[in-house]
Amino acid sequence: MQSLVALSGLLLLTSCVLGPQPGPPEAALPGIIRGDSAPHGTSFGDKAWRKVFTDPTLRSLIARALANNPDLVAATYRIEQARARANAARADWFPSINGSTGGSASYKSKNAGQVAPNGDRHSESYDLTGLLSWEIDLWGGIRRSNQVARSNLLAAEYLRDGVQTSLIASVASSYVQLKNLDERLAISKRTADSRRSSLELVTARRDGGVSSDLEVGQADALLGQALTAIPITEQAIAAKENAIRSLLGEFPGGVARGGSLDKLDSSLTIRGGLPSTLMQRRPDIAAASQDYQAAVAQIGVAEALRLPSLALTGSGGVISDDLANLLEGKSGAYTIGPRLAGPIFDAGRGKARVDAAKAAAGEALAAHDRAAKQAFREAADSINAHFKTGQIIAEQSRLVDSNHKVASVANERFQGGASSYLEVLDAERSLFTSELDLADARRDRLLAVVEAYRALGGGWK
Repeated sequence: MQSLVALSGLLLLTSCVLGPQPGPPEAALPGIIRGDSAPHGTSFGDKAWRKVFTDPTLRSLIARALANNPDLVAATYRIEQARARANAARADWFPSINGSTGGSASYKSKNAGQVAPNGDRHSESYDLTGLLSWEIDLWGGIRRSNQVARSNLLAAEYLRDGVQTSLIASVASSYVQLKNLDERLAISKRTADSRRSSLELVTARRDGGVSSDLEVGQADALLGQALTAIPITEQAIAAKENAIRSLLGEFPGGVARGGSLDKLDSSLTIRGGLPSTLMQRRPDIAAASQDYQAAVAQIGVAEALRLPSLALTGSGGVISDDLANLLEGKSGAYTIGPRLAGPIFDAGRGKARVDAAKAAAGEALAAHDRAAKQAFREAADSINAHFKTGQIIAEQSRLVDSNHKVASVANERFQGGASSYLEVLDAERSLFTSELDLADARRDRLLAVVEAYRALGGGWK
């Protein structure tokens, strides 16, 4: 027995590990994130989300989402599943010991001729047995299985971080859009009030014989444009509030507003940081790296299945014909020994498993490459959007100022009788459209901040 145990221990110590060693995939990175004119070690994404989103109302919404969002809760449970599977894989390193106990009684037929005359036809048997099974990791299959489980656990954790990053960005973006809708509603109501006054003026001028029914109709149509925009915007506000409440893991309802989001952009300088920082901070890239390492480790698992497996098996316990003396020393019995088993002919099944594992590793490598390039594209797009929307706001502000002046002059000319109401109509429409466009440009600038924060991997620490 001692020699068998020693042999099994020696085989355990001298076992090899098949398949390539898992490691992070190599990636050729660009020297700079496009649009980041002054790359440095600190990325905008390194900021804690509370340092970026300083508005108290928005902070409160994000905190509620992080506490209650069903997708984030589900991602946390997926981590627990992966951790349990990793613990199960780790248990394969250790012996498995099971126990059994039983008893039986038998009586042999008198007509069967199996017992001598006057012999005892009645017999009993009782046993209390322990069963041992310990697979020796001869080819490293168990080690590779543990590496697969560990990488899957890490991937689940990174995916949860990615859900959190996306959730923070979704809440912030939705709140920015809600504030934009509030601004559009205010512009529409203000414009409607102004145009209602104009309609009253034009109606009075017509009644005095100065204006015509055509001009009254034009003024009424201009008022109708603004009045129509009000319920359309109110409908969009309700839908956006419900969307935010859904992100919070709550039922539909209103959303409180407070403060201004101007500080979200005015005090920030968005930098992408070093390319290597982007690779480290993006949870989706880190998860893709772990998926690749799990796929590489699976190759070793498949290769180990092609070779014989060695297991140390045994059983031991007590057996007796009489329950009264079952636990006596003379009732002891055991068996122990190694068992070597392996495939002889499997019609290429084992090789096919290895080929499939290698192909899966190639697919995982391609997925990592896609995730990395997608990350750099999103980072470059968001940095460029932040820069360009600033230029759009500047030009749009000038356009609004110009349209204000044109509308003022057009009204003065109309009231002085120098022009028809058609000039006022065109000027007022242009002013209304440009004011809404300016509100949307400010929204897009803030959305660019949020998207840059998400694209640079912020929000999950």
